[in-house]
Amino acid sequence: MPYKSSSGEANSSFYATDGDGVGTSRSSSNHNHHDFPRLSRLLPKNRRRRLSAFAVVILVLLGSSYSVGYVVSENQHPLSLVDQAIARVSSGDPHSPTEILLQRAAIEAVLKATKDKWSNYFPPASAVAFDETLQGRYSGIGIWLRRNSLNQLEISSVQPNSPASLAGIKVSDQLLSVDGVNVSEATVADAIATLRGNASTQVVLGLRHNGVRITLNIMREAVLTGDVLASQIAAKTLYIQVSAISLHAAEDVATALAKYPHTHGVILDLRDNPGGVLNVAVTLASEFLSPGPIVSYDRKGGLPQELTSTNKDPETAPMVVLINGATASSAEIIAGALQDRNRAVIIGDQSYGKGTVQEVSQLSDGSQLEITVGQYHLPSGRAIDLVGITPDLKVNESHEIAQAVSILAGLVALDSGKPATNKK
Repeated sequence: MPYKSSSGEANSSFYATDGDGVGTSRSSSNHNHHDFPRLSRLLPKNRRRRLSAFAVVILVLLGSSYSVGYVVSENQHPLSLVDQAIARVSSGDPHSPTEILLQRAAIEAVLKATKDKWSNYFPPASAVAFDETLQGRYSGIGIWLRRNSLNQLEISSVQPNSPASLAGIKVSDQLLSVDGVNVSEATVADAIATLRGNASTQVVLGLRHNGVRITLNIMREAVLTGDVLASQIAAKTLYIQVSAISLHAAEDVATALAKYPHTHGVILDLRDNPGGVLNVAVTLASEFLSPGPIVSYDRKGGLPQELTSTNKDPETAPMVVLINGATASSAEIIAGALQDRNRAVIIGDQSYGKGTVQEVSQLSDGSQLEITVGQYHLPSGRAIDLVGITPDLKVNESHEIAQAVSILAGLVALDSGKPATNKK
């Protein structure tokens, strides 16, 4: 690989040092009989000529053999073009970023080239914050983030009773800055990391709320309320709000079902739920579904993947699911599976329409890569990407819970053969 000096000319010393065939041949072919004064004195002239020629041939052959051997060795363990470029920049520019930063920039450029807004790279520190988000147990302000269709960084979910919720932050608010630093161009991973911090520390957010730019000072909390809230909303009627499909969501829903009487029905509120872990969503849906399909996807280069319920004793109480325009991803899988299998009445507004599945893999330094590996298909075979879930009944959000209670009362009355009552 030729090296260009500051003047733009090829540096011949680099050729020889690098084992380049041309460079090595040049340095070898420059030898003549003056390079061997001792032999010149000891041998007759004609023998000196023959020996000098022989020596030149041997040296050329040896030089060429070294050169070819080096190239073969390089080809056995080749550096990628990206690694070659990073190595050259790191060694050539004294002011260049560190090799780690250059590698990160290269990875992010690769993801950007896919034009898939759902693919992400999480450096080690951001990966920790990402894992904490999925755990649903972390120190922060209680929001989830995503890139919207305009590539703006926006709030995708606000955890109930969290510092963010109490401060008035809403889904679809745009996050512009954190502690005075512009994050509008930051990756989701970096933005999540900036929001983390010790409990009882303050963070200053710049937001665009209802089209107006605002600044909020928010105190982080060490223990948030979790992503599942449950309450007895009416006689023997259970209301469960799931704000994200984090790792404990299905477990917390099962706990709520065991704790509260719900023979008159269950309201599952998935409004403003951005999704989360697919397997957890399948487990959560399985609480209400008998054995059968929940979701499938075709994995690139692999066999179709089908995730099913194996629950032989599912919950059978009447059920209503609430959705809205911010219900996305694996939350849509839950609503769609319950709808396709005629297990629940879906009410509210058209869901977000994020119907692709991402897989997270860990890299050698602890960083994580999240890439799209397939498109979801519901039990009926329909895909929801860029389409979403259409509710069975479109209801204004402010009336959804009251409407859900009324629907459940009607379903219970149908089961019992008695007129519907709506006691609260």
